[in-house]
Amino acid sequence: MPTFETPKTPTEFVTAMLRSTIEADELIAERINDRWLREAHTHTSVNGFVAALAMETLRRFASEAANDLTEHLDQVITAGDIAGPAYRTAKSLDLNPDQWLAEFKERAALRKATAK
Repeated sequence: MPTFETPKTPTEFVTAMLRSTIEADELIAERINDRWLREAHTHTSVNGFVAALAMETLRRFASEAANDLTEHLDQVITAGDIAGPAYRTAKSLDLNPDQWLAEFKERAALRKATAK
């Protein structure tokens, strides 16, 4: 499956997540000296692996839930707003995504300053 197509089934999502995990891991090696990119790719790799395992478990033991989740993920990805649902989920879990965004913006400003 090309990376630009949204998966339509739980199995396709597992495949896409595992592929992204492997690709993120490869990007870690490319950006090994850039701490922030390395950390982001490492987390992406771990997150993709965990998500693939969770989706595969759902597919095997709760196929209706896996199909519902796949439909929801397809809508989120097609809308191009992954951060929105993740932000709302973090807020509902009493986490502080605003702090994360502020820290990201600080790092982005530092990257821009050092790139000049």
